[in-house]
Amino acid sequence: MRGNALVSGKDTVMRSILEMICSELNADRAVASAVIISASGSTPRRTGSRMAVSLDDRICGSVGGGTGEAAVRHEARTVLYRRRSRLIRINLTGGDPAADGMICGGTLEVLIEHIAPTAGNIRLFGELLADWDAGNGRVLFTAFREDPPEAHELCRTREPSRLPEVLSEALRREMPNRAGKTRLPFVERESGCIVVAEPMQAPGRLFIAGAGHVGRATAVLGAFVGFDIIVLDDRPDFLSPQHFPGNCRLKTVTGFADCFDGFDLRADSLVVIVTRGHLHDKTVLAQALCTRAGYVGMIGSRRKRDAIYARLRDEGFSRLDLERVSCPIGVDIGGDTPEEIAVSIVAELIQRRAGNE
Repeated sequence: MRGNALVSGKDTVMRSILEMICSELNADRAVASAVIISASGSTPRRTGSRMAVSLDDRICGSVGGGTGEAAVRHEARTVLYRRRSRLIRINLTGGDPAADGMICGGTLEVLIEHIAPTAGNIRLFGELLADWDAGNGRVLFTAFREDPPEAHELCRTREPSRLPEVLSEALRREMPNRAGKTRLPFVERESGCIVVAEPMQAPGRLFIAGAGHVGRATAVLGAFVGFDIIVLDDRPDFLSPQHFPGNCRLKTVTGFADCFDGFDLRADSLVVIVTRGHLHDKTVLAQALCTRAGYVGMIGSRRKRDAIYARLRDEGFSRLDLERVSCPIGVDIGGDTPEEIAVSIVAELIQRRAGNE
């Protein structure tokens, strides 16, 4: 791969779910969409985990596996047959969870939506998918009249002003504000209604500068836990797709001085600097500090860090600039092989992601 080419790969689970919903609706088929709207105790998946189920029983995503997911899948068939959404509660504390291969003991509240292939739904989910690909964050609001076991759909919209009039103005104002501060779905109940707010935005990108042993291992593990990854290096041979998972994008740069050209690094972007030498690390770090990236980590000893920081201060970077950097990068687990170092790096990235959510 030469030049500044990018290799596209697989997409995140949420995007795959949106893609499946769009595909089924465009084929004039209904689809069921299940989302955990509350979880208590020890459960296999958290609030916001979701999956889609097609009429021919294909699934995309997961709400935890085991007996809980089997129950959701069964109810999804009922939803598709009756063409009516349902709100169900699953108790994972009864019986012998271990006998089913589960070690959980909590309860889940799951909303299973019937999404009909109407023109409105086709347009809405098509727009959500397009916004996801464009990196434009949107929130999907779905309102139901709560009448367990069936939930009667009132509206599905991206505009809080279009929510049912029975809801208070205060609730309509507060939900978008709250949605802007989280990446997890949440639920409000008012006047006999359930309103589910689902932020729909691609996760922040993970930029890995350096495609050597540590960079490759970090990309493999980062992809495994769901990061959207771009690997940058000036050595085309090191960016061979065979060395990386399919959901990594690979960019050959002519020099690390321009490695972020063409990218918009936002507050949810993460940068991992693991190039082949101190000079390149410094070059990438100087660029990263000029972006809005929310996380910047650099490999190296404290001695190396102090030397690079001193040179950057001479170039005008402030103490506050350098306090943005995590160096030495990673959780201290005492590892020294590329794979062990990658584990420590990705562990820190998971901590960061969990903290942001």
